[in-house]
Order: sequence, then C-alpha cells, then structure tokens
Amino acid sequence: RILYIGNLFFEVTADSLQAHFAKFGNITNARIVTDPRGLSKGFGYLEFESPADAEEAIKQMDQSVFEGRRMMVQPHQARDRQRPSAASSVFDTTPRAPHPPSKTLFIGNLSFQMSDRDLNDLFRNIRDVLDVRVAIDRRTGQPRGFAHADFIDIQAAQKAKEVLERETVYGRALKVDYSASRARRFQDGPQE
Repeated sequence: RILYIGNLFFEVTADSLQAHFAKFGNITNARIVTDPRGLSKGFGYLEFESPADAEEAIKQMDQSVFEGRRMMVQPHQARDRQRPSAASSVFDTTPRAPHPPSKTLFIGNLSFQMSDRDLNDLFRNIRDVLDVRVAIDRRTGQPRGFAHADFIDIQAAQKAKEVLERETVYGRALKVDYSASRARRFQDGPQE
C-alpha cells in the first residue's frame, strides 16, 4: 500500500521520512521525488507492507506537522490501473541523462550551514572560475542548497566537476552536473 506524502520541507530525506513513519509498521520503500538537479520537489512516497498500517498512518499523520510543515498524507492513486508496474513506478529511480558539458556547473546538495568561507574553501584549488552564485530563496532570504559556478571554458568546468564530485561538505556528498550556461540562456532570450 503506497502513500503519497506532500508539502514536505525540502531538506527531508527518504531516510528521515521513513524514520518518522516507522512506528506504524514495516516500510518496504521510501522515496523523495527530485527534479533533474537532484533537489527535492517537496513530496514523496512510502510503501507499507500492510495496508492496515498504511491506513493508520494516514489517519494519524495527515495534516500533522513534520519539520515545520503541515504534511498531506494520502493513499497514492496510480493513474493507470491497467499497468501492474504503476505502483512500483513511483519508486523507479532510473537516473536521468546528464546535461551535456557546458561552462557552467550546477552544485547541489549543499548544507544550509555552509558559509561564504566554506564556499571559498571548496573552490580554493579550482582554477579558471569566473563566478560562483549561491541560490537564495526570495521569500526567506535563506540559501536554497545549491549554487552555480561559471568557468572560462568547458575544459575548466570539466576539471572542476571531477574535483567537486569527490568532495563532501558537512557530511554531504555534492551533486555536480553541467548547467545551461548563462551566455546561452541570454542568447536564447530576446536581444537587448
């Protein structure tokens, strides 16, 4: 029996979600849905071994507060009832194709504890960096857990990607991918 859990705080992981619901019974699968950059979309799925346990979890946890957000806990409705794989498809974590190399790197899974100094340390041994921008939430003014870095050329970005992929900051492995570079985005948009 699969439950849909919505309105989750973006820092919630599959592990923390599973731990939060473990008191209701055996959970066979837990997943947070992420965007192509690996960032949480704010909802996920839990699969309970027993439908009765799932029912109890819905009764007690729907509209309850977890990590400061009021969760929505509902039975997952598979859109296509004919497909036997519909239930398992929500747990399909087949990785998406990575972006083609570009001069801009996306760096995700950054800890919210990260300071400017931590960021500078991270890039201290990386050459040919033009600019590093940490994404900030406009409403809260808080960092959103990812950054973009622009490099002189694609080769510099490739070298940096190899280095950054091996880094962990505050115990978190960085997610590094190529991003559409700014110049290309501006070219695609209206010319000033």
